[in-house]
Amino acid sequence: MFSFFKFLQKFFKDLKSNKGLWFTTLAVISVTGIFLCLYILTNMTESVSKEVYENISRNYTKNYKNRVLKKEENLKKIILSLKSNEELIANIENNNLVTVGEEITFFNDTFKKTGFTKTQLSFYPVINQVNQYRNSINTVINSKNRIFGLEVLLDGIFYVYIEPIIKDDKLIGILELKEEVQSFKAEYLKDDLIFMFLLEERMLNKLSIATRGDNYREVIESVYVETAKYDNQFFGKIIEAGKDEYNQMIERGYSVDDTYFRSAQKVSDINGNIIGLVLIGETAEGSGSFVNIVDDMTKTVTTVALGLVISILLFMF
Repeated sequence: MFSFFKFLQKFFKDLKSNKGLWFTTLAVISVTGIFLCLYILTNMTESVSKEVYENISRNYTKNYKNRVLKKEENLKKIILSLKSNEELIANIENNNLVTVGEEITFFNDTFKKTGFTKTQLSFYPVINQVNQYRNSINTVINSKNRIFGLEVLLDGIFYVYIEPIIKDDKLIGILELKEEVQSFKAEYLKDDLIFMFLLEERMLNKLSIATRGDNYREVIESVYVETAKYDNQFFGKIIEAGKDEYNQMIERGYSVDDTYFRSAQKVSDINGNIIGLVLIGETAEGSGSFVNIVDDMTKTVTTVALGLVISILLFMF
């Protein structure tokens, strides 16, 4: 160890005796150290930016799940109020289907008049026949348990709440309350956020020809959007960015460009099958946007670091 220190002392003594080599070595070490610090600082800043985006994306995901739970609670409350309607239950029990149909129509008209234009009530009589309805309704008939979830139906994509009506331990009918997934769009708009649902191509056949028509456009990677109901620029930017950026968005759970920040999450239907993608985002325009705040922070750190490097280099030479 002592020999090593003596070697270093001799090395620096010889180096200092050669002024040109000494200053060149100092300059190289200093510049290398400066650029190493710049590299570390830039990477730390990028890491912080990434962490901010990931946290925002996780918050959006959590927020969406909470909204779905709230929707379930709201639909449940409406169904329970209908089940407490003695006249409706009596007509169902007595199999007065015409009267029940008129009452269901009245409730749907009331929903529309009170602003719930995307909410629809349906009634299914119990017939002594196996699998007389679609799978979710048949499941409730067989299990006598309520279910809630997302479904692609003939007339669109809905969150459905299906409730069995039981009287004296006997199943007498099924009530279904459904609300379009697009109803979230208005909710998010109140918070200056953008909502969009992208549907898997294989689910298009579940829609009726009239519903499907020319209304759906392929975005990328076999997912489609109902163009008339959502922001064209919002999904247009995804098309413009291309397949690789789309796949990165799916992998990371978010994407950010010069116009939008998007949080992406896959969603399952009532049977547990992945049927599409929910995008929640906001515009990157404006000084108050967190995207611009993060971007400005990165640019400021980079500018300050570069200024420091240039100042030190000018001082040295």
